[in-house]
Amino acid sequence: MASLEETVATLAARVQRLEDELAIHRLIVRYGLGVDVGDPGAAANVFRDDGVYDVDVGLMTGRGAVEAMVRSERHQAMVGHCAHQIGPAVVELGSPDTAVATGYSRVYLQTPAGTHVYRVSLNRWELAKAGDDWRIARRTTRVLGHAEATGLFRRFVDEHR
Repeated sequence: MASLEETVATLAARVQRLEDELAIHRLIVRYGLGVDVGDPGAAANVFRDDGVYDVDVGLMTGRGAVEAMVRSERHQAMVGHCAHQIGPAVVELGSPDTAVATGYSRVYLQTPAGTHVYRVSLNRWELAKAGDDWRIARRTTRVLGHAEATGLFRRFVDEHR
């Protein structure tokens, strides 16, 4: 039978893993909310300083590149008319300071014809923890139908057979 100290230590470790997973889910949602309101700092702050956003329409390296994307005329034209819904995602904690989240994202866009699905993508979020804060080290996103989309999730499925 485990001692009280061992039981408490085991429970503390389990609670930490749950807190980390919740923090990662919240981080991912914060990205969506930041881009929806057109706030470059909020959207970029979820990434590490050297974070990479690899999306099928381009590669952004560093927070400054994410901020520039949010400031772009194309993105600003959608502000107030778009909703990024991200998840659910399967979060897998690696070492105490790394994790990977895999899941879908949808972007809804309101137009004069109504609100419609603008984009559905597959996502792999590689995350790193510094202190108590999680940040995105790399996000790889491929829109459905993209040549690399199935491969992105195939990796996840193969790792979980």
